[in-house]
Amino acid sequence: MKSSGFCTLVMGLALLLQGCADMPGEPPKIERMTAAELEARLPQPIAALSPEQIVTLVREGITANEIIGRITESGSRYRLSASAFVDLARQGVPLEVLDYMVSAERTHTFDDMAAEVQRLEQACRESIAQEVSLCRLQTMQPMWPNWPHPFMNCYPSPPGSMFWHCL
Repeated sequence: MKSSGFCTLVMGLALLLQGCADMPGEPPKIERMTAAELEARLPQPIAALSPEQIVTLVREGITANEIIGRITESGSRYRLSASAFVDLARQGVPLEVLDYMVSAERTHTFDDMAAEVQRLEQACRESIAQEVSLCRLQTMQPMWPNWPHPFMNCYPSPPGSMFWHCL
């Protein structure tokens, strides 16, 4: 008789523990942007010194270093097609100037993308912190039937686990 009571107690505890050993919920879905969406969000380049003005400067005999200095001073950025660069080269724009135009735009684009990724990462981290805070609040509340999610297993996984990564 004692062994059947003990078995019942062990089985009851096993069922109770099985309910507590549920896997944590799925991590929040992170919506990733395509390259086209990211480029649409990036600011469009501004050319205070237009390509036509650069050709004019070349025809006036201004050196490549002086033209690069003027592009830098004006803060001009160029996102031109390959054919536009070929056309500028045919009009006599030195290769140093064309290389600078491409590399400066690439640097600005990478900086803009890094800033956007950092902004998205910060928003994701804030979202995770909010969910962890909500989860902790929920586990501290009494488990009444009128609570929005009674008996929900909401213990957050430890920092560093796969559920804590944003990007």
